[in-house]
Amino acid sequence: MLRILLLTLLISASSSSFAFVKIQTKNWGANTFSPLSYSEGHFSQAPVQNKKAQLKHRIMSEFAQWRGTDYRWGGDSRNGIDCSAFTRRIIASVIHRRLPRTAQEQSRMGQKVSQRELKVGDLVFFKTEPNVHHVGVYIGNDSFIHASSSQGVTMSHLSNQYWQAHYLTARRVSA
Repeated sequence: MLRILLLTLLISASSSSFAFVKIQTKNWGANTFSPLSYSEGHFSQAPVQNKKAQLKHRIMSEFAQWRGTDYRWGGDSRNGIDCSAFTRRIIASVIHRRLPRTAQEQSRMGQKVSQRELKVGDLVFFKTEPNVHHVGVYIGNDSFIHASSSQGVTMSHLSNQYWQAHYLTARRVSA
């Protein structure tokens, strides 16, 4: 008899939050909840079967190492990083794909996707001028991670009035 496992990974935005992996089984008669902590920039190791959940877990693990890093235009280190260098590092580390250095160049990579078709790992682009000026990595649930000029490396919501007003496009750079 085939047993089906359904994994759901819920990760909230606070720095001392917990996620739970829910394992629901058909004909086993039980649900198991396993805590997964990612406070203090560290994720515990929990088995994750679903590719989407694995991708999000890897992105969030990498994000935890960068969270709070100061923004520095042209920066590409833990001493300061800009938005395109941050996305470049996340995508290289997690998806193993090299991106160009600038947000403008990154906006030409991969396949264009609509906002309602966003998937974990997609790049989201914003503008206040005629050209692309900001980029982040979509992590699901209306959220994206990026290097903000005012907050450093952080997580934000696409539904935020500012980001919604400046949203330009999204690109899928993963397979």
